[in-house]
Amino acid sequence: MEKIETTVSVLDPTVGKWLAVAMPLGIKLLQIIGTLVLCWILIRLSSAVVKKILQKQTQKQYMAMSERKANTLTSITSSILKYVVYFIGLFSILRQLGVADASLVVIASAGSVAIGLGAQGIATDMMSGFFILFEDNYAVGDIVTIQGITGTVESVTLRSTKLRDVQGCVHIIPNGSVGTVTNLCRDYINAVVTVGIAYGESIDHAIAVLTDEMQKTSDMESLLETPVVAGVTGLDDSAVTIKVVAKCKIKTNPAVEAELRRRIKNRFDKEGIDIPFPQCTIHIVQEKEA
Repeated sequence: MEKIETTVSVLDPTVGKWLAVAMPLGIKLLQIIGTLVLCWILIRLSSAVVKKILQKQTQKQYMAMSERKANTLTSITSSILKYVVYFIGLFSILRQLGVADASLVVIASAGSVAIGLGAQGIATDMMSGFFILFEDNYAVGDIVTIQGITGTVESVTLRSTKLRDVQGCVHIIPNGSVGTVTNLCRDYINAVVTVGIAYGESIDHAIAVLTDEMQKTSDMESLLETPVVAGVTGLDDSAVTIKVVAKCKIKTNPAVEAELRRRIKNRFDKEGIDIPFPQCTIHIVQEKEA
């Protein structure tokens, strides 16, 4: 019977040393990646749970929370949870890298001092974020003007407010520098339309026609009250300006203004009231012959 010879290969000593160093590093790298993935999952889950809880509050018949405030609370709570999870994840990674507990305490103390001395602006932003929430100055979904920028509030975190303007540009404003806020979404908003008539037209007749036309706007669901003809607001170069003010639901004023202009133009055409275009009168002065 033939003997089967087996050959046992022995790793090169250099390769063995390399593996001895690389394997622990690889294990630590996998642990760090696992910690980061776990942090990401925790942030996602906690945000979803908070959103679901607050949405249930908006559906209650008694002590219900408004949807706009629920969205704002979701945004701020998610921001707080994100910072907490990141903080815990950072210390967990430092421990996996072999940093001793005593050193972690020192790092935490040094971090606190650094925050106290060099991050006063962050603390101001966070305090302002809390006041924005509890004073209900504005909420997610509102249209506001901050620092001359008008846009829709997309999110409110502890540190900043994110606005998106009509052009689609996103503006991130630190809460500590918000300053004066103009909220265009409180209870109602006015749609304002100005129309010019020729100087040769009767102002009283034009106002009577406008008033009659505004009485026919009951079919416009966005209106909260019958539009009011405010009267003559300007004597311009080419026209007499008359203003119409309509109280309507928030965020509907552009559509209401467009519809009112359409109805006014059609009614003026029917009544024969002239809406002038810019005109210029030229006087030619002739020199007298000597």
